[in-house]
Amino acid sequence: MKNWDQMDIGVWRFGIISPLLHRNELDESLENALLRLADQSFRQPDGKTVSFSPETLKKWLYRYRKGGLPALENSERKNKGTHTSVPKKIEDRLFELREKHPRWVFSRLLDQLIQEKIWDTKNPSRASLYRFAQTANLQRDPHITPLPAKAFEYEIFGQLWMADFLHGPKINIQGKKRKTYLHAIIDDASRFVVHAGFFTSEDTEIMMMSLMEAIRRHGKPIRFYTDNGACYASIHLKTVCARMGIHLIHTPPGKPRGRGKVERFFRTVRDGFLDGETPPAHTLEGLNQAFSAWLSNYNRQPHASLQTTPLNKKLSSASACTPIPETIEIESMFRMSRQCRVYLNNTIRLKKRSYDVPKASPGSRVEVWFMPWDLEMVWYGPDMIPARKVDAAHNAQTTRR
Repeated sequence: MKNWDQMDIGVWRFGIISPLLHRNELDESLENALLRLADQSFRQPDGKTVSFSPETLKKWLYRYRKGGLPALENSERKNKGTHTSVPKKIEDRLFELREKHPRWVFSRLLDQLIQEKIWDTKNPSRASLYRFAQTANLQRDPHITPLPAKAFEYEIFGQLWMADFLHGPKINIQGKKRKTYLHAIIDDASRFVVHAGFFTSEDTEIMMMSLMEAIRRHGKPIRFYTDNGACYASIHLKTVCARMGIHLIHTPPGKPRGRGKVERFFRTVRDGFLDGETPPAHTLEGLNQAFSAWLSNYNRQPHASLQTTPLNKKLSSASACTPIPETIEIESMFRMSRQCRVYLNNTIRLKKRSYDVPKASPGSRVEVWFMPWDLEMVWYGPDMIPARKVDAAHNAQTTRR
């Protein structure tokens, strides 16, 4: 909406909420109308398709009723250009860290604040700190020449795992061609591939799922080396690694600095598994089955740099990985959390899905826990009560009339 004038924004928003203004209150409640409208997508003049939460639509509705079209326009923040929400202690420490570490990216400065327990990651918000950095010129100078990369190699399995994505072949999914992505995690010392598989998306949630499976099989490593992902998922990955005592190392997207070993592995995959125009399989399941067989052979083949096989190198010395006790549920360490509003029909909305929360109070907000790659079941409240997806047909049969 950056290139629209204020009137255009107000008219466009009015067109979205207009069905709410003319609805028959006897036929449909406002809550249900908001839920129905939130399920729809709307096209902006720039061609981008967007959707809005029921809370946003309700806010627009009340703003229009109070002030008409002008109330639907964007208004300038009253404190724009000021950063009163940033405490003096955090402000001073950021200037000190920037002077001491001119090469650090700003996200690393924030990580240092967290380690020093100066910032609790909530107050002020991360967005406020980034706005403050922009105004105070605390971002890293892009003209600083990066330090030259040095060759390194750890000695023991589990001291460092590194991960990355490789663009794979297209396959058929429900009659449509979909691109695949190979995500691999390899051990630096042994070149042993601790987990790898093909997926239909390239995001940090896939990375977290792969890391969870690798830890389940081999234990948790000391360090995990990967690139930055999407903002929210990347922050969650940092939280997961901090929770488990894993040192997370980030590199900027598109700049695989220091991840040469995984890049070399990808070249081997290109030459040995994906060689040719015809993919090894035409379905995701078939592709992963074929790759699993190829990977088992790879880990048992002599590696030129090691003068032995990755499997033998892994087994030749003690592992630095810490096993996860069977009494600990590893999935709970990888769950994301989010605050969700409870609607009048005792449901919540999470990623365009509705869930029943019968023990939550309508109008309140509850903490919701979920696995990003599996939304069939979520949990809510301090007691981690399971919340199942709304089954309208089942609810209709059980509702007393």
